Amino acid sequence: MDEARRGDRTAQAQRYAGHAPQALALAAQVPGGAYYAKWIIAVDDDVDPSNVNQVIWAMATRSNPVDDIDILRNTWSTWLDPTQNPPEERPYASKALINACMEHRHLADFSKRTKVRRSVYDAVAARWASLGFPGAPPTLWSLEE
Repeated sequence: MDEARRGDRTAQAQRYAGHAPQALALAAQVPGGAYYAKWIIAVDDDVDPSNVNQVIWAMATRSNPVDDIDILRNTWSTWLDPTQNPPEERPYASKALINACMEHRHLADFSKRTKVRRSVYDAVAARWASLGFPGAPPTLWSLEE
């Protein structure tokens, strides 16, 4: 199974209250999301949904599990789903809809995303080995110019 079948991700610019939960609900019901996708995650448009590290970062910094995870039970899955036992329980499964977007009601005062200035990164990267760190400096996916 390819990664998209196990977990679908969507990025969006929130335009109105309830936009992210609505996008999650829709993504869970279209054929590509309904069939065997177990984790459907919405992120803001400043997060690259194809970059798992950015998606996990958004989940860690923008979602509160008690408020931002909905579980859909007895949804369509595949007869090949190894998590559903005994086999007679297949093709039913569950899905987690995870809202990893900034809270719409607080968009105006949501904490700014911090970024390392490129000049600071370049200075540290130039001294990486002399500072005693092994290997190459990490690649950062977001730098302030």
